[in-house]
Amino acid sequence: MNIPVKPTSKAMGDLANISVHIKTFNDGVAARKVVKALLSEADKLGEDHHHRLGEELDGYEGPPPREVHKWVCLHGRYELHYEVIPAYADTPKMIALLRIWDTRQER
Repeated sequence: MNIPVKPTSKAMGDLANISVHIKTFNDGVAARKVVKALLSEADKLGEDHHHRLGEELDGYEGPPPREVHKWVCLHGRYELHYEVIPAYADTPKMIALLRIWDTRQER
């Protein structure tokens, strides 16, 4: 079972900001590697039984009910916030990647 993972426009904007931030300290190659690794981590959420990894987050109550999780990845440096759609379903139809944050940056 492979569940499609769809990044939202905010998540794509977060990726662009992360890339710009990395480029201030490294080269474009390093930024592309990190962005590619983050998208790979997001894709893993769609694999069998990975869609409920991480801590379930409060503050996203409905209606309708929402199931939002936080997955910390890449050695604890980044957080992926994602929503399982439909909420609490045995077999979700989609995972929406809501936000991607660098844990070392202010938000």
